[in-house]
Amino acid sequence: MKKFIYVLFMFATFNLWACSDSEPSTDGGEEVVDKTTDCQSASEKGAYTTWYKPANGWVGDPIPYYDDGKFYIFYLQDWRSGYPFLHPWHMVYSTDLSSFTFGGETIPCGKEEEQDVALGTGGVIKDRTTGEYCAFYTGHQWKWQEMGVPTQAILLTTSRDMKTWTKKGEHNFYLSLRGQSGYVENDCRDPHVFYDEEDGLYKMVVTTHTNAGATLALFTSKELQNAKAWTLQEPLYTDPAIWVMECADVFKEGEYWYLTYSNVADRKVHYRYAKSLKGPWIKPANDIFDGIAFYAGKTMSNGKERYLAGWCPTRIGDGDPDQWGGSLVCHHMLFNADGTIDLKLPDGIDKKFTTLKKTVLIDKSGKAVKKENSYVLSDVASVSFPRLDKTCKIEATVKATGDEDVFGFAFGACDDKTEVYSIRFDLKSKKMIMSKDDLTRGTTPAQTDVTLAVPADKQFKVKIVAEKSVCVMYVNDKIAFSNRIDKMPKNPWAIFTDKGTEISFSDIKVYE
Repeated sequence: MKKFIYVLFMFATFNLWACSDSEPSTDGGEEVVDKTTDCQSASEKGAYTTWYKPANGWVGDPIPYYDDGKFYIFYLQDWRSGYPFLHPWHMVYSTDLSSFTFGGETIPCGKEEEQDVALGTGGVIKDRTTGEYCAFYTGHQWKWQEMGVPTQAILLTTSRDMKTWTKKGEHNFYLSLRGQSGYVENDCRDPHVFYDEEDGLYKMVVTTHTNAGATLALFTSKELQNAKAWTLQEPLYTDPAIWVMECADVFKEGEYWYLTYSNVADRKVHYRYAKSLKGPWIKPANDIFDGIAFYAGKTMSNGKERYLAGWCPTRIGDGDPDQWGGSLVCHHMLFNADGTIDLKLPDGIDKKFTTLKKTVLIDKSGKAVKKENSYVLSDVASVSFPRLDKTCKIEATVKATGDEDVFGFAFGACDDKTEVYSIRFDLKSKKMIMSKDDLTRGTTPAQTDVTLAVPADKQFKVKIVAEKSVCVMYVNDKIAFSNRIDKMPKNPWAIFTDKGTEISFSDIKVYE
């Protein structure tokens, strides 16, 4: 890694001398190409359109739901305004997940003395008897703890048109773990409701904790909207190794039942699968979706494809000391015959970018040779390209040769050498690693990583969708790797090798 840092250092130093007085140049007279390398900063204010965020505030836990040709994403609106009123439910909808229309506030926070003064996540389902849409959600009231009353409870709101929602009120629907032996009463949240065709029952999983560890409590009922009809059963799943399983989701695809949840300790989304809801639940060799910059993932299906929706967190500089909430990110889930799951870029987003931009070389360092439509890099080398001015999709095919090759993509590759972000493919460790590099000190502290499936031919088809500071990379329609890179927008980017005999980057394309 230090060798690559040295090359980038020399590259940045050269460009400071060579390009500091240059003007934007043209390539063939067809398109203005900015070859300057001074560092620029981009504003995070305003809305995102692809990796959605509202014009004001941020996206918290998504509650995805599909109905009648539309994907509805309910989410906890993060105003970052402080207690006691937190996280009203807002909603956006889309036909293909490439852009979103705001659908308004669906569940407001309650009054200061009500159970739902602060809202938590939940789930949406249609009542098979009445046809109503039912949103089950968490109501959190801190004051109740002083009175010996559970601070968290499950509440209900309904709608007939997805536009106007009516709270049932805690006197008409209230479900908690009060008096249930072995359960932590104040930990009763994140309800997810689904219908089990085999049993003819509605089932609700609730995030809680028992002496056995993190627990997903299970309630069942024949009457969706009758709180008294819900009966507590044996837990669906427990994990003694962790404290809590947040934002759980349960669904069936093919012959398998799937369980997904977020672990607050490692900040990652995990999954299990089984032939029956009674288990045994199988933990795959790689049970994690994405990295630490993708959280609170829950799923939705249009009957043909299933998608995983979560949020990519902001950073501390955005007034977010807990790094909770950010921008909406959606992955397309692919289900393998053995029960494992891969992730790919949703087709709607893939097809959104149609304007092909010129990938003009700004400069190269080390052993980098251009061959027709590819760049071949050896040992330690880099090639840089113009600024990412707009939301875009980058495509490339990378072909490695050695079992220990290290190569990747770098962002924010401008004149400031103290902060360059790289996403490395490390074939020896079989990981993709995002690191923040200080070229003046020779350090590359890892920020996050994901498991890299290395094919026998060592070929990687890469797609990157970048919007403002959100960078989501997809590899071989198997792996998704989300990151927030504040220095990415408005600055040059690069390809590089840190170790390798001959690595080819071909068919490099940028679409807007």
